Amino acid sequence: MSRDPLESYQTRAPRRGSHTPPSLATTSLPSRELAAARAKAASEIASLVHLAELDAHPPHRAGEPRAPLSDDKLHERRRLTARLAPETIEAYNRALRAGRQPAVVRLVANVCSGCHVRLHSTLEQKVRRRHGIGSCPHCLRIVYDPEWLHAAAE
Repeated sequence: MSRDPLESYQTRAPRRGSHTPPSLATTSLPSRELAAARAKAASEIASLVHLAELDAHPPHRAGEPRAPLSDDKLHERRRLTARLAPETIEAYNRALRAGRQPAVVRLVANVCSGCHVRLHSTLEQKVRRRHGIGSCPHCLRIVYDPEWLHAAAE
């Protein structure tokens, strides 16, 4: 009698009741990490919005220099930029160098409220679900989802 070599391998899927569910402690850990990451992102968005409000200058006449920021505003600006990721600071400065005021705008439906152009669905989903912010490819402004700020406040 010759024995089939494939008989020694398991050819069936494991039984349905044989899997033991993970303990409660292991399932809550990722959700805590996710909540902490979302809270950090919401804090970064709040800092970014506050920084944009601080940097917003009243309109001035052509040829006149802008008034320098006071020491208190400079200190506040440094404190806010210390909270932001380097990529976020670079995107913010890029928007300012391009002359975009305000440099940070809301995402309304799937439209950038700075240039009123519809964002690509991939960017919209990135802003809404993963990061809370993104850079508009049309006007270079930073677009944020205001729902992230409301969720963090609750």
